[in-house]
Amino acid sequence: MNNLKRFLNSLKFSLKGLSEIYKTQKNFRIQTNFGLAALLLSIILDLSESEVLWIIVSVFIVIMMESLNTLVEKIMDLLHPEYSETVGKIKDVSAAVVLISAVFSIVTGTVIFGKAIFNFSPKYGIIIAIIFIIFIKFFNGRRK
Repeated sequence: MNNLKRFLNSLKFSLKGLSEIYKTQKNFRIQTNFGLAALLLSIILDLSESEVLWIIVSVFIVIMMESLNTLVEKIMDLLHPEYSETVGKIKDVSAAVVLISAVFSIVTGTVIFGKAIFNFSPKYGIIIAIIFIIFIKFFNGRRK
């Protein structure tokens, strides 16, 4: 019984944290809306099992990364309430992780939904990924 009580307490705290993220983070709410739309579209389009799994993974990676980004920002604000260039860089990197996961999700959605709705070649997803990688290289190449 003690293990069940611990589990229920852990679940309660997890749901409390989830509620906090949802209430306070606009981007999290936007991402959950897009995720819900993608999942519903997966049902409507009757996608294959593997396609559905890729959509599910994409959706959950984005909302996990947004949650981690929020966590990093809150920890950094707690540890360093005053402005710090280093804290700013840490927050920027954390936000970049969310961006990378969002682009992954867009590429995945383009490949899967593009084929299902428009009969697009998977190459369109590859093109988006290539453009993003080139953008990263160009953006960083200018900062040397």
